[in-house]
Amino acid sequence: MKTENPFDKHLAVNKGMPEDLRAAAVFVTDTLDVAWMSARAVFESKASPEVALAIYDRFVAQMQASLQSAPQLHTSKSVAKGRRTTRTP
Repeated sequence: MKTENPFDKHLAVNKGMPEDLRAAAVFVTDTLDVAWMSARAVFESKASPEVALAIYDRFVAQMQASLQSAPQLHTSKSVAKGRRTTRTP
């Protein structure tokens, strides 16, 4: 995802967005971005949005399983506060 994009502009303009919604939107967008990068790394020119979505689903399933097995080990302060990760162009 590019640094300048409609999603980040929307977050900047809509400061009154409920914090839970902001955190969820940031989490999903960042995770989709990582899934897309993963798809391109593994499948190169054959990567597709469908493959990235399948990878996203696996990321989320793994995170849920990890949280269920040891919830005390996981804190997600950056997600809870809606912080963005660094974007690559």
